[in-house]
Amino acid sequence: MMQPDERFFSFIKEHAEDNTSALLLSASKFEGIDVRLAASTIEGRRKMAVKVPEWGERYDLIYPSSVNVEQCSSSYTAELKQRYLRDAHVFDLTGGLGVDSYYISKVARSVKMFEQNSVLCTAVKSNFSRLGADNIEVVNKRIEKIEDIDGFSSGTDYTVYIDPSRRSGTGGRIFAIRDYDPDVVAIKNSLFEHASRIVVKVSPMADITSLAKVLPECSEIAIISVFNECKELLLILDRDKAENPLKTAEIPVTAWNFRRAGKIWESFCWTMKEESESSAGFGEPVIGMYLYEPNSSILKGGAYKTIGERFGLTKAETSSHLYFGRMRDNTFPGRVFRIIDICEFGKSGIKHISKTYPKANVSVRNFPLSSNELLERLKIEEGGETYIFGTLLPHNLRKLIVCKKD
Repeated sequence: MMQPDERFFSFIKEHAEDNTSALLLSASKFEGIDVRLAASTIEGRRKMAVKVPEWGERYDLIYPSSVNVEQCSSSYTAELKQRYLRDAHVFDLTGGLGVDSYYISKVARSVKMFEQNSVLCTAVKSNFSRLGADNIEVVNKRIEKIEDIDGFSSGTDYTVYIDPSRRSGTGGRIFAIRDYDPDVVAIKNSLFEHASRIVVKVSPMADITSLAKVLPECSEIAIISVFNECKELLLILDRDKAENPLKTAEIPVTAWNFRRAGKIWESFCWTMKEESESSAGFGEPVIGMYLYEPNSSILKGGAYKTIGERFGLTKAETSSHLYFGRMRDNTFPGRVFRIIDICEFGKSGIKHISKTYPKANVSVRNFPLSSNELLERLKIEEGGETYIFGTLLPHNLRKLIVCKKD
């Protein structure tokens, strides 16, 4: 990869809105410009405008591969990780495009980032230099075992961050943590000889109970969502838990969600033991009550009974994760609606909905139809300020609950 100069970055700015396929076809016209790198950088910058706005608004950063851009963390999730890595000497064993390392460096004492791809390393070093991230050292190295890591100093307490690869050699997804690259379970004991904490990022599809069982040093599990979409799980492993591990049911689970409204993080913490000991009261909603829908991190973590008990709400049904209350609680971690109408899911109910609410946002919870199928059955337009929830209530009652946001 050519080392980009100011002429290259001027080219990026000049052609930022161009069709990159057309640029590649006319590459011979641009003497002295690495057009392939320019095209991937232009495409990467467009994606970064959404994932990492701080980077996306700049024209002096380079992105050599679209795959790395697609796989990197967003600035939102990267900033959330700062809570677990503040004031630490951090070793990032799987740096990638360096988004996590960059945001960690803002609160850490130092960051040493390892990345096996030499081209990506060159790009990351250039980007960090232009971003002024002068407390990050980038090392071009693949980490598989503890012997691959150099730089641990005697007397320094480290924190290790790992975002292991979850793809097979053929590109398929891997879900078992023992098959991740590197194998966290295999190297964690050696890492704990130098580090008091290991923070591991895993797929949001992973089963948190299974993860906790194979990693007894786990002191917290964080479930991270952005705009109510579950993005990743973090496992916080602490060395002092190695000799006195928490029981799996006693490990705190924290659900985080970055709300679009207000641009703030909301959180909810519980344990599996608390969930097993909580009770869910069921009840039918009535017009004028409020419908509560927990955010995606809470639903991923399975705090179905705890959330209702904590907020004094009744639940729609065992597998219908909607809740009802007579008062509105603005501290609830999720969405809250005022119920304005309730119909049975049948010919008369569908006819009433179609006539009265020609435009609405449709969702389902434990319902025989998908959201799109229900929208089609109702024959209404999607959108607007009305919300319709199809759900199952006790005694197998199928209901359509019509709501508004206050």
